[in-house]
Amino acid sequence: MSNAKHILIAVDDSEASCRAVAYVGSIIGGGEGFRVCLLHALPPLPRELLEFGGSEDPRQEELEEACVQTDQARWIEAVAQAAEPVFTRAKHMLHEACVPEDAVETQIVDTVNTQDTVLDILETAHARHCGTVVVGRKSYHGLEALMKSHISDELISQGRAWQYG
Repeated sequence: MSNAKHILIAVDDSEASCRAVAYVGSIIGGGEGFRVCLLHALPPLPRELLEFGGSEDPRQEELEEACVQTDQARWIEAVAQAAEPVFTRAKHMLHEACVPEDAVETQIVDTVNTQDTVLDILETAHARHCGTVVVGRKSYHGLEALMKSHISDELISQGRAWQYG
């Protein structure tokens, strides 16, 4: 079965992401057999939630570790809930473009560090059998263009290696 009609869109709260969703909606709206996976990558955990200084007392260490894990879970839940408006807006845009609601799925990945976002997108696309990955792209100008890289460039580079590797 061909996966050309299975599309993964990486979404966030940016205008570039909205344009990507609108673009996909304009292409597939009203078409049959399309599936869309909206993927949102959570930001990496803040440094203070990654680990604690440790303790020489094993009981104290256990307590501290449990506290860190609880704080991590709370933080992840809060940022995952903050992603819901992103999904709601993207689903609404696709629905307005005549993409059936039951053809749209959502997924959240919690990214350990920013460099893993590309890998998370590719792994999700592979697991969901998506033949197309769409991401928004903000234009950078002047010095900013030299200093910043686009996730789309990394996706293209790593995607080729992923496909043929």
